[in-house]
Amino acid sequence: MPFVYTGKGRRQAQKDDAPPEQRLCAKQACAIQWCLAKRDHKEHLCKGAIDDWRSCVDKVRMAEAAKTERAEE
Repeated sequence: MPFVYTGKGRRQAQKDDAPPEQRLCAKQACAIQWCLAKRDHKEHLCKGAIDDWRSCVDKVRMAEAAKTERAEE
């Protein structure tokens, strides 16, 4: 079961009913948290990591929408 960073070094198992974009883009979300922590929470310095996460979320949502459309046919 994949783990999700929850802060202060604690790790928590990701829930099975988590949204697909949360499960599939966890690596990118952790990269954002790491970047922000290392750069004094200055968002503009982590734009690349944020853009990667948004791209991942968009891809997952498009794939889920395509699955839903196929299931309805």
